[in-house]
Amino acid sequence: MYIGEFSDFLPLAVCTVNPIRIIININKGFEDLTGYKSIEIVGESIYIIFREKEEVEKILEGVQKKEKVAKELTLMTKEKEKIPVNTTISSRKDREGNFLGYFVGITDITELKKLQEEMEEKVKERTKELNEKLEELEKFRKLSVGRELKMVALKEEIKELKEELEKYKIKHGK
Repeated sequence: MYIGEFSDFLPLAVCTVNPIRIIININKGFEDLTGYKSIEIVGESIYIIFREKEEVEKILEGVQKKEKVAKELTLMTKEKEKIPVNTTISSRKDREGNFLGYFVGITDITELKKLQEEMEEKVKERTKELNEKLEELEKFRKLSVGRELKMVALKEEIKELKEELEKYKIKHGK
């Protein structure tokens, strides 16, 4: 009774799955997230709630070797809504270490995904702004360097003209 109450208290969606991938128990968090009531989902295949069925199969096979695997997947609710979730699957074993099935913990990461997308968009905008500023600076640098080169050329030309003037004055006695 304590374990059942504790499981229902958790905000995390949790279900228990037997070795042949059939859901045998769910908690309140699972009902809230998926929209399925216990009577509707217990006895169904675990694949009914995930979009990536082959990926889930690979994970379940891997869990038997690794004990626990975490993966980002897409949950399909009762209403066929797709929700990005972080899924952790671990093996269930008895006291002798015999494999009994799986524990599946599911966390809705919709808000995290939205925040990630917003941040990526901001990074793109900032990058664009920085590239525009960089282009402006490059144009300014080219103008500045061009102006400096013209100034050097003009100074050189003035120097040459002064030298010619001096030669002219010496030659004509002025």
